[in-house]
Amino acid sequence: MYPTKDARELAILLRISRELDIIGDVTATVDSPSELLAWALILSSPHIVAWRAGDSGHRYLQVSAHRSKAPIRGDITAVLHCEQHLDYWQALDLADLTPDDRRELECSVSEFVRHLGGSNTNQGAAWRVDQEVDDHVGSEHVEEDDAAEEETR
Repeated sequence: MYPTKDARELAILLRISRELDIIGDVTATVDSPSELLAWALILSSPHIVAWRAGDSGHRYLQVSAHRSKAPIRGDITAVLHCEQHLDYWQALDLADLTPDDRRELECSVSEFVRHLGGSNTNQGAAWRVDQEVDDHVGSEHVEEDDAAEEETR
């Protein structure tokens, strides 16, 4: 899908700006489950919600989090249209979700990533997703340790 004129203008402005501070909500539409998984890994304490539109019955998965510090102060949401990714929808046991329903997925980000990575028939890809989760979780602990060390100085 080609971005709209407004989206292209914003992308150009963001690239030429030295600093960014957004006050308000930001929503991004992603094209693939791997992009949604990347958002889930990067956002702090994300909420993962599956929902179906009332009029069309289309399926959506979203990952969102609230931030109160720069560069974005507000809610950040990434949305995946799941009509072309029904294998992921089914891997999350969402087949019984009816139009106009929503369900918050009660799992950690690591479980979410492992669950979706495990639904992939390519075991190599599933292993890479698991490895990325392990690497990300490990890097969070390193960052926390570094921050704690700086506070004690």
